[in-house]
Amino acid sequence: MRRRWDLLLTVQILAIGAISLLIIFSINNSLARNQFLFWILGLFILYITSRLDYHRLKKFAAPLYTIVLTALALLLLFGLPIRGSIRWFDLGFLRIQPSEIAKAATIILLASFYGNHSARDFKNVLVSFAIVLPVAILIFLQPDIGNSLALVAIWFGVSFVADLKLRPVVLLLIILSLISLVFFETLAPYQKQRIESFLDPSHDPLGIGYNIIQSKIAIGAGEIFGRGFANGSQSQLNFLPEAESDFIFASIAEQLGFFGSGILLLVYTWFILRLVQYIQKTDRFGQLLLCGITTFFLIQFTINVGMNMGLLPVTGITLPLVSYGGSSLVVSLFMLGLAFSIIKQSDRS
Repeated sequence: MRRRWDLLLTVQILAIGAISLLIIFSINNSLARNQFLFWILGLFILYITSRLDYHRLKKFAAPLYTIVLTALALLLLFGLPIRGSIRWFDLGFLRIQPSEIAKAATIILLASFYGNHSARDFKNVLVSFAIVLPVAILIFLQPDIGNSLALVAIWFGVSFVADLKLRPVVLLLIILSLISLVFFETLAPYQKQRIESFLDPSHDPLGIGYNIIQSKIAIGAGEIFGRGFANGSQSQLNFLPEAESDFIFASIAEQLGFFGSGILLLVYTWFILRLVQYIQKTDRFGQLLLCGITTFFLIQFTINVGMNMGLLPVTGITLPLVSYGGSSLVVSLFMLGLAFSIIKQSDRS
């Protein structure tokens, strides 16, 4: 077991989690306790999943996808808006976010499909995109632009490993451009304003540009070594919105400075590269699964850090393993359990 278990990857995951819990604790003790419990649950799921044969997922791929698709549709019909979005089933003692589960279900179904089909055939590319499109649209209508774009990025990553060629990509980019023009008109006013605020945050500094401005202030205030643990004015005095989730990177930069946030970026990048190095060491289904999982972490890492720094529009997407949120954390650790399962079986081969 020790020979087959990747201890370095485990240390990287736990190091990221330790930074996350430290910062969440500095912002809200109660949320930190909840997140710690989610970590215990998620690590248990990771361990159980790592001991399973990932090939068995093929038979559950379609049923799981159908359940998730149904849950997303029911959410739009019966869910209650929270801060202008319908993203959670509120069970009273627990909130469940189906869009997080949808990413895992979509990765598994895409890997199952491409396990028997090649992306060199444009028909297969269209079929694979048809798998992603209903989920992406339902998430988009919540409205949640960030996670819907993340799904499209995951589709591209998995398709690339399945031998996607340049011509289909160009055709699909044209199709997506036309679709985006149509769907832009369906965006909520605040979402259109977010795009405007990205281009010019100072246009409405106390309104839609407030989040980006406060995030930049927090990051700049941290300077080299930070304001100190629990001493950042932006995160501690609630100037920074969603400091424990969407803008947790800005909270880290404010409290721990360039040094602390740089360590997180290095560990996270190292963690992603560790996953990448196993993609070529397993069978086709394992490659596709691992590529989808890696793309999931890479795209959300890029979008979240980018929006915190004002380099990308604010989309409300979480930083996996770092942002507060039970659904995001547990699903992330479940997917890492699949990664460990793939790694262990590739070692045996």
